[in-house]
Amino acid sequence: MFNQLNRYGKNSAWAVAVLAMLLMGTACSNDKEGSDASPSPSVSASASPASSPDASPSAQPDASASASPSASPTAAPTDAVDEKETAGTYNGQIDNHSIEVESADGIRAYQIDDEISDKLSSWDDGVKVKFKYKINEIKGDSETIEQYVITSIDKQ
Repeated sequence: MFNQLNRYGKNSAWAVAVLAMLLMGTACSNDKEGSDASPSPSVSASASPASSPDASPSAQPDASASASPSASPTAAPTDAVDEKETAGTYNGQIDNHSIEVESADGIRAYQIDDEISDKLSSWDDGVKVKFKYKINEIKGDSETIEQYVITSIDKQ
């Protein structure tokens, strides 16, 4: 008798977990017009009973990140403005893909690629530079972010 109750408790726990995940998936949809759309495939895939309850909370953030690419920091730029040229002072490398430059526009972080990163690795801070850059606009849910990307840089 006790084994039957224990089995019933495990099955009902699975059923409750699956229903809760389905409910969360439908409540968190990106549908802003209020139409009756079916839940996304990522929600139904994460609600499968084949996954363990311990694994499903860690899988849930991954599913929500893929459902809203505009919120992700790696979102593709939507518009690129024409290339601009200016001069300034190289203040150093922030990380492998960002540098800081002080120019007439103020102190600003610029994105760089691996080729420019290798070029700048031997430069000292405080070097006068002239560079070309473009501005990528990344549109999110509530705001548009400008990303400054250096396309070429040389010492003055």
